[in-house]
Amino acid sequence: MVWRGYLDLPGELEGKLPRIVTEMMVALAGIVLAVGLRLVLDQFVPGVVPFAISFPIIAAATLIAGARAGAMVMMGCQLLVWYAVMPPQRSFAFESLAQAVSLLLATLSQIVMILAIAAYRGTITRLEAECRQRIADLSLALREIDHRTKNNFQLAVGLLEIQGRNSDDEVLRSGLNRAATRLQAIGGAYRNLALSSADLNAIRLRDYLEDMCERLREGLLSPAILLKLEGDPVTVPHEMAVRIGLIVNELVTNAIKHAFPQGIGVITIRLEDKGDALNLTISDDGPGFDPEKTADGLGTRLIAMLARQLRAKASVDSRQGTIRSFVIPSHPAGSP
Repeated sequence: MVWRGYLDLPGELEGKLPRIVTEMMVALAGIVLAVGLRLVLDQFVPGVVPFAISFPIIAAATLIAGARAGAMVMMGCQLLVWYAVMPPQRSFAFESLAQAVSLLLATLSQIVMILAIAAYRGTITRLEAECRQRIADLSLALREIDHRTKNNFQLAVGLLEIQGRNSDDEVLRSGLNRAATRLQAIGGAYRNLALSSADLNAIRLRDYLEDMCERLREGLLSPAILLKLEGDPVTVPHEMAVRIGLIVNELVTNAIKHAFPQGIGVITIRLEDKGDALNLTISDDGPGFDPEKTADGLGTRLIAMLARQLRAKASVDSRQGTIRSFVIPSHPAGSP
């Protein structure tokens, strides 16, 4: 049962009981409660404020089961008050005109209250229906945008790959292929953004990197090179995930191409959530390299730029294999 400022008990039980039966049960319960409270009250102050108990019980019945239940409670309570509380008791006669006017005004007041509560219930129900329809419309539009955006990413990647395959220039072919993998990294962040959660600015980073690893395995890895992803599940802002993904894409691609002269090895990506920082490590078990002889290419400059944007502390150890580490604050500049 859901409380929305009122409770539609007949609607909740509609598959088990007819609506009118539920309304009658609520009305009967309200009348019995009113009688019980009146009996208790009459033990101390007989006949005092005859209509006082009826109002809250009628309001409660209307909120729980609707206007008909409230009307049934009202009729039952008013008849009982007229017969058993107002003098002369056990009679439907009036001692004076004032008594008749009092009963009439109380009944009219209760009718107005029932109508007001029914109008409130109807307004809430209508607003809920409108909200559900708007959510459905927005969900449909979002799915359509999501579908078209995925197709556009895939089309752009496919065009780059086709152009690379058709080029006779090895440098140009390599550049186009690298551009395609970078675009795939950005597209992967978008795909995981749609799947992440109710927060449309957050990405489950491990899921995103696993998706990227799977694509690298399919497109670049030979069976003799193992690519592993280890570490903690963590959710990060979209911009942060894209930058981390581009760093991982560059370093893994470099390791695949240059770290294993014999064509055999292991590349490991590890995530560690430290609360105030995220430790990212990309390592391989190749022979390592001499940092002084490393060319300052586009990939190296791109990694340095992305690390600066993340305010990450970057380090490299190439004595036994290559280990690149990044300590990334949990809330880098520009992130929420």
